[in-house]
Amino acid sequence: IEKKTGDEFDGEDSQYTNTIRSLRDGSFGLHSERALLGLWRFSTRQRKQKAFFEHAAIHFEGQFGRKERKIGGAIQKSYDWDAIFDDPHRPLVCDVGCGMGVSILGLATSKASKAASSVVDVDWESCNFIGVDLSNLAIRYCQGIADRWNLTGHVQFVSDSAEKCLDALQFYPGPLTLALIQFPTPYQFQPHESACEQDLASVFKQKGNAQLPTSPKDNFMVSSELLACLHRVLNKGRGQLLLQSNCEDVAVFMKNASIEAGFMPIAATHPVTELEAVTQRAQRWAASGGERAVGNVFSAVPLLPLVSRTETEVACTIDKKPCHRVLMSAIEISNNENANLNSNN
Repeated sequence: IEKKTGDEFDGEDSQYTNTIRSLRDGSFGLHSERALLGLWRFSTRQRKQKAFFEHAAIHFEGQFGRKERKIGGAIQKSYDWDAIFDDPHRPLVCDVGCGMGVSILGLATSKASKAASSVVDVDWESCNFIGVDLSNLAIRYCQGIADRWNLTGHVQFVSDSAEKCLDALQFYPGPLTLALIQFPTPYQFQPHESACEQDLASVFKQKGNAQLPTSPKDNFMVSSELLACLHRVLNKGRGQLLLQSNCEDVAVFMKNASIEAGFMPIAATHPVTELEAVTQRAQRWAASGGERAVGNVFSAVPLLPLVSRTETEVACTIDKKPCHRVLMSAIEISNNENANLNSNN
């Protein structure tokens, strides 16, 4: 393709037309659809992404040796915020389970105005960003990009458990203004408790992915403990929590679990009014009588700038599959405040 880019070609006939054009005009990059779709395909080719990352990390550990927390490419015993960021008093955006970090990298380089972010009212250019993930391999990938893009003064990636990172965020000098939980690896499908015996029999005839956690309480990242910790640190800075999933039942579970942890849902400016069960999992959820991801708290449009899309979100868009989004507040919001939030965006 690179060779063809330098040659003359018939744009109408070439199978590489879009790629060649994007290479020539400089629009091809990490956050272009083709690149993100490549990352998504790389992940889904593995039998289980988490298992792949863990085994790859063990391989790297065996060659290079390390079993300590790593922040920004350096081994750390604790979180020294003055050493991590140039100005640790700036508002902080945290991506929990950041994976390959494309969302944080997009936000950190975004020139989008507040209005372009819908109800997520954040001035991205004034923020620090931190992504945390257990995968050493994924963290090395995104930290390497942050290094090459000269972002390390306000962008860092951490190989650590989410709970330990969030505990440390209680001592962050500035406010935690936004936390992101985007497309966590789902658990095995669980029919809604209201499903009748006949519906359950039909649902369980269909096989699911046996490699996933068996239930929301079995190693699913978004635990009640995680949400409680998030609420503590976000409440301090009057922050918000953005939840996204491509699984309807998972999105509904995260929304309800967040409310139980003390979060308040923020009304969407463009709510989901109707929802077609496109995927087999969504059809099974609807058939079992599960709560649908519709209503004024589920957003029908993205809540972050386009450049912050994850690889999963891009794949869903291309496949015309829904993404379920909810924005939560760590403090109670009155009806008037909620209306003001929406009118300002």
